[in-house]
Amino acid sequence: MKRIIYIIFCTFLISCGQYNAELENALKLAGENRGELEKVLYHYSQNPSDSLKLQAATFLIENMPEHYTLEGSLINACRERIDADTTASYFTKKTLDISLSHIDQFRHTANKKEDVQNIKAEFLIRHIDRSFENLNSYSWLEDIPFDLFLEYILPYRFANERPDLWIDSLHLSPKALQELLFSDDVKYTITKMEYALKFSEATTSFQSHFIQELLRQDIYRDCQHITTQRNFKSRASCLPVAIDFIPHYANRNGYHYWNKIISPESKNSEISGALERKTAKVYRKTYSRHPLIKSKTTEYIPEFFKNPFLLDVSNEYLQTTDVSIHVPKYLKNSSDYAYLCVFNNLKWTPIAIGYIAHASVKFNDMGKNLVYLPAYYHDKKLTPFNYPFILSLKGEVKHLVPDTNNRQKLILTRKYPSNRNLYNHNIMLSNLILEASNQPSFQHPDTILRSVSQTPTYCEEKINTSKKYRYWRISHPHPLSFAELYFFDSQGKLIQGQSDSIFQAVFDGDPLSNIYQGKESFRVDFSKPVNLSKIICLPRSDGNGIYPDNEYELFYHDLKGWKSLGRQTATGFEIEYDNVPQGALYWLHNHTTGIEERIFTVTNGIIRFW
Repeated sequence: MKRIIYIIFCTFLISCGQYNAELENALKLAGENRGELEKVLYHYSQNPSDSLKLQAATFLIENMPEHYTLEGSLINACRERIDADTTASYFTKKTLDISLSHIDQFRHTANKKEDVQNIKAEFLIRHIDRSFENLNSYSWLEDIPFDLFLEYILPYRFANERPDLWIDSLHLSPKALQELLFSDDVKYTITKMEYALKFSEATTSFQSHFIQELLRQDIYRDCQHITTQRNFKSRASCLPVAIDFIPHYANRNGYHYWNKIISPESKNSEISGALERKTAKVYRKTYSRHPLIKSKTTEYIPEFFKNPFLLDVSNEYLQTTDVSIHVPKYLKNSSDYAYLCVFNNLKWTPIAIGYIAHASVKFNDMGKNLVYLPAYYHDKKLTPFNYPFILSLKGEVKHLVPDTNNRQKLILTRKYPSNRNLYNHNIMLSNLILEASNQPSFQHPDTILRSVSQTPTYCEEKINTSKKYRYWRISHPHPLSFAELYFFDSQGKLIQGQSDSIFQAVFDGDPLSNIYQGKESFRVDFSKPVNLSKIICLPRSDGNGIYPDNEYELFYHDLKGWKSLGRQTATGFEIEYDNVPQGALYWLHNHTTGIEERIFTVTNGIIRFW
């Protein structure tokens, strides 16, 4: 079979004992295990036909430092119980072993067993030989660039699991895998790769109660575990797939991991599963090492930025730009690095690192149309050194500087951006019909309202009747969901009646509990005739509005951080703040409940969440 491989000639000469700097560093770190690694290099240096395998061995060894297996009493005990199961497939057990290293409980109690000091020649030679058998056997690897083979097909490990010859344990013959995935004449394309990811692995049925309990933990339903499993499945099938991830969203809480098909034909740069969620940075997990962050001082640098196996691939997904931010003199003299942060999980979180040079710091390939905070670490505490800013779609930096000489009044109805579903629920609710009667049978009811007026987040309507009724009936021409109903008497006080138990959720004061009302109506009994002055209806919602008896605090961001404008306990469905500095970045925090909150700006009276 004809094939073209992009050959990268060796940069060292084994016979003379001369290695490149990266390889020599790895061999020094190997200590007593150096001989095992040199056996591999010597093995492939004897035959000119093994020149590509020699390059592969060099790649694995020179990038081996800081790859390790987690070893400890807790994680090892868990592994023993997994291994003891006789019904689970090898694929299941291996996948669980890989994902155990993502569990904080294990990571915090385990030690690192470094690969460079423990990997043996026999293991590495067998893995390399089998990898090249696959390279020369599967049609979809024909013409694959050699650098893609090295990075996405060759590596022997996935996370911090125990290394083993999974390449043998999950081996299918070339013919069997060809037939399972696709025919011989199909070329290496994105379509083929996506189809190939769906092939069926070995059965994962098992009886072990321990494994079942393990799989029910949240981590095994998390995108990080799912992508790890798919990455293992893809590597075992000789499919070049990477794990790309967003460590922190820039417009909401959380993070996201997904599998990226690495194709020489297309970038395929869609962020899988991200929907309307925005990001400032996208990183890729690699086996190969990347330049380390080094500081001339002892300043604190987060572990994330010291990870040599993360590659910034933001410009493959985003319209990015480089950003330079002015640095005050005190920072230039005390720190080597500064950070850009996004607001995530109710705090500023660093997403990018930049080296301080002269009077500014430059951050490369930043996502646009987002709000960032420039900061540095002082005694391990994240500290701002400039105002937060908007990075516009044009790549322009607009600092959000509070104008304390010009103040404004803000009337706030939400702490988190709304969406189309919430808007639609509110529109539907406006057609609510209210009838009243003093007979439980409603034989001759009076129609009090045929619609209710809308505000941006709820519906309300005054009731203009002096007549008193004991029974009030709610109906709607279409099925709908809504969260709460509030009735106010003629004195403006909230009163509550009784209804069937299936409708009690609309009277429990919880905006997150909803009822679904079909075309049938439901009745409210106030036990005696009452005169109502107003009704308020809350649509089905996300619980991020303003609600009575919840305590809120409004902040604006100045040069030193968040500054409070005071706490308020809401009496209705909006709160009002006077004397708010213009031009700043704001944050409304609910001290009573909830975790979804976003920063916002105000321009010409219009609130925009970021």
